[in-house]
Amino acid sequence: MKKHLLIILSLFGSVGAMAQSCTIDPQFATQSPGLYPQGPLGPSCELLAAKTIVSLTDTLIDTGILGVVTAYIDQLKVDSVYGLPAGLQLHTNIETAPPPYNWGTYLNTGTVPNQTSATGCAYISGMQSAWDAAIDGGTGPNGVYPLVFVIDARIHSTTNPTANAVIGTPAWVSSISPNFGGGRFYILDTLVVASDYLALDATISGTSNVDPATQYNYSVTAVPGATYSWTVTNGTVMSGAGTASVMVQFNGSGSVEVAVTDNSCSGNDVMAVTANPTGIDEAAGINVSIYPNPSNGIFTLQLEGTDALNIRIMDVSGKVVRAERLAGANLYTIDMTAAEAGVYVMEIETAQGRTFKRLVRN
Repeated sequence: MKKHLLIILSLFGSVGAMAQSCTIDPQFATQSPGLYPQGPLGPSCELLAAKTIVSLTDTLIDTGILGVVTAYIDQLKVDSVYGLPAGLQLHTNIETAPPPYNWGTYLNTGTVPNQTSATGCAYISGMQSAWDAAIDGGTGPNGVYPLVFVIDARIHSTTNPTANAVIGTPAWVSSISPNFGGGRFYILDTLVVASDYLALDATISGTSNVDPATQYNYSVTAVPGATYSWTVTNGTVMSGAGTASVMVQFNGSGSVEVAVTDNSCSGNDVMAVTANPTGIDEAAGINVSIYPNPSNGIFTLQLEGTDALNIRIMDVSGKVVRAERLAGANLYTIDMTAAEAGVYVMEIETAQGRTFKRLVRN
């Protein structure tokens, strides 16, 4: 589709800037000229802010007294970029040195007027320390940086022989007089460095109510190239260790936790799991009740008899936060007011067996 060059290049700026380290995403190869995917630039787990480029092949320019003509573009290049945070640099998949073609030139293929857009990629990169420092800088909201890309395009020829002669094609638009539609073009874009740019979504999906000795699936959204570390309290990972989906069998109430890492990114989640009382308490031969539950930290533990018992209270990571031996009564006060709000698992063991109870500290 033919449009005024300035309008199209301004549109490039409205949808982002450049691609990845540098891999051209083939799904965008047949798209109209622009930068993909759409949206502002932001750092990835590889500490890159990248996009795929689809070059312009033709446009309309207003040559003034010679009227509006179709200009065929055979090359496109980035001349400079302004506004990058300190320590970050722009790179492309074809960059060269020395100037004037620091980042290389994208060459369309085919023969005028039937050309095929060049596809490429470019990216902003830097050390993690530079990205971290950029979180608190920027214009306006922290981490927001307006960018200006200076773009040049080479006109191979136009549909007007007289315009060709006047312009002196082939010619870079930067060398053409503004009276004939020339001049460099400025792409306005935005780089956003969010405070949680290295955080991965690791939300666990699965049931929080289980039957002991039964297997259950727990999963997180799969991230290509990421590693997964699962930890289970009072249970066993039966299959899927190291993947985004595991099968777990619990012995009683406990928890399942995952840590996801992808280069510089990481994320974790913990799900407390409550064992259904259909068997574990009864099989253990222990009649126990805890109330109120949830509570503000003061729980009452009531037993059927006065036999001695051992209790252990664990947080959802499996860390023991309290352990003691009780004897001589059937009613005990368990003070958890010093503990942080959250979910805990109490292990109760007597001569008759062992059971688990879920505590919720408000």
